Amino acid sequence: MDRRTFLKLSAGALALAAAGGLTGCGGTTDKSVRVTIDGVDFIYEEPVIITGGEGYKIQYKPLFAIRNNTAGKVTIKPTDITGVFTDAQGNRYLMDFNNRPLMVEPHGYVRYNGTGFGLDSENTVPVKNSEGSYELRVKYNGKTAVFRCDGSGKNVTPSVE
Repeated sequence: MDRRTFLKLSAGALALAAAGGLTGCGGTTDKSVRVTIDGVDFIYEEPVIITGGEGYKIQYKPLFAIRNNTAGKVTIKPTDITGVFTDAQGNRYLMDFNNRPLMVEPHGYVRYNGTGFGLDSENTVPVKNSEGSYELRVKYNGKTAVFRCDGSGKNVTPSVE
């Protein structure tokens, strides 16, 4: 390969890498927040899909990832992932995780999207899904990663309890 061809290929690879970074492809986006518990990172990212409300159950599906920085396998049971939608009047609607257990191999990383990670309200919700806030809770090793979000799912405050 001559120098000119090499430079063209290098420029093309750089452009593709930049485009991936701008679209959020690969790794975490700049809009991610994380909570670390005992060497395991729980990462909440955009985009968030929120549907329902106004007489229907709410479905809440953030882009979510787990990075396991330990030598052991991480398994999160569905019952250890819960949520709450709170409307503007302070009424709380419990949400259940609607997928199978999450598993991450030692020193692994797994990203979950709306088909592999989501919560549904237990009951119908009479208000718009944007007229309230959300709380995502993930229990691990006796602690809980908590992500509190506004109605858009974009303004997130992380904590550990």
